[in-house]
Amino acid sequence: MFNRRKRVIMTALLAAAAVFVVFTQIGASNPVKGACKAYKLEGAWIAKVTSIDDPIPLYPYQWSYVLAPDASGRGATLHGSIDVGFPSDMPGSLGSPIIGELVMTGHDTFAFNSYFYVMMPNPNTLIDEIVIIGRSYGEGRFTGPGKLENTYHFEYYLASADVDGDGLPDPTSEPIQTFDATSSDTRIPSPLLK
Repeated sequence: MFNRRKRVIMTALLAAAAVFVVFTQIGASNPVKGACKAYKLEGAWIAKVTSIDDPIPLYPYQWSYVLAPDASGRGATLHGSIDVGFPSDMPGSLGSPIIGELVMTGHDTFAFNSYFYVMMPNPNTLIDEIVIIGRSYGEGRFTGPGKLENTYHFEYYLASADVDGDGLPDPTSEPIQTFDATSSDTRIPSPLLK
């Protein structure tokens, strides 16, 4: 009886050891060739324009933004500012932050939608008023750790395009100006990385 119990215990220990070895080998190996860690929408970023539609001259336009991820890292909200703005014959200046939403569409791709406002002081009240609603939407992809490439579609609307007053141009409104651009974005490294 003692030998039988000893054999059962030894068999159970060997089976547990075999399962442990198999799972640690699977975890240590890389069964998918070229697999890499999953990209997440997060962090602080600097975007620099790499191309822009004519007749807008190529200039070192730049903006910076922070992505606040949802729990999965596959969606995020955006908050940023335009650091070096686009030249324009429109009145006012970019006086608002950029706000937006992003969602992953693939392993290394995502879509985004963002808004910002062009402001101008009202001469009667000296309070800034929205004169233009700016929208930027498009697609992006991770090109490596801490690197993105984005394609933007810009639209500018008069403030009067927001009849219902929700801060967004109404669906039936037409933009007064559109153009496309691309950017190369770099994530600001963590202070813990050298």
